[in-house]
Amino acid sequence: MNNPHVRNAIQIDRGSSLAISHEIADRLRIRLRGEHDPLPRHLTALVDRIAQISSHFNQVIEVTK
Repeated sequence: MNNPHVRNAIQIDRGSSLAISHEIADRLRIRLRGEHDPLPRHLTALVDRIAQISSHFNQVIEVTK
């Protein structure tokens, strides 16, 4: 950790990181509304796969609680 960039890095908690990510996503949605083409098929398939994995992961968490 002698790198000056690491020493000066701002540490934020997970909640703040998620809030920032959501704000960026909201602003992008507003800016891109109506101005985008549909995703290519391979990207749509990847997004669907991520949703499936996320759903399965959430189900596993609920079962183990």
